[in-house]
Amino acid sequence: MPSKLLLLAMIFFSAPAFAIYKCESGDKIIYSDTPCHGGKSGSMKELAVVDPANATENNAAQKQLQQDKKELQRLQQRREKEEIQEARQQAKRYKTAEAKKKKCAESAQRVQWAKEDANSAPTKSSERAKQKARRTTEKHQLSCGNA
Repeated sequence: MPSKLLLLAMIFFSAPAFAIYKCESGDKIIYSDTPCHGGKSGSMKELAVVDPANATENNAAQKQLQQDKKELQRLQQRREKEEIQEARQQAKRYKTAEAKKKKCAESAQRVQWAKEDANSAPTKSSERAKQKARRTTEKHQLSCGNA
């Protein structure tokens, strides 16, 4: 019984092999834990060996990797939606600004026409034309903020 426990302890606590080398020489293949000898013609390949103690860590790491990938994908989709929404808002702001700019240009043109009418009005209706020009200018300043 103690020898079985000792044997199990040795199996679990023994150092795992880190690499196995596959040496090919002609049609003969040899697996070894040491590199191929330089005198033999053949190729040397390192094969990965799974350590049973690390298998659970690898599984946990794979699960974590999958969760991280899903989280990354979710965040990327969220960012894309936010960028689309921001682009729409920016387009709306641009459209509103362009509409205001056009409205102010039209208002400025009305102010200029009113001033021209006041300057060219006959003396009898001159005061009325000047008052209209002042009011048009005031309305333009309220809506556009400039003179």
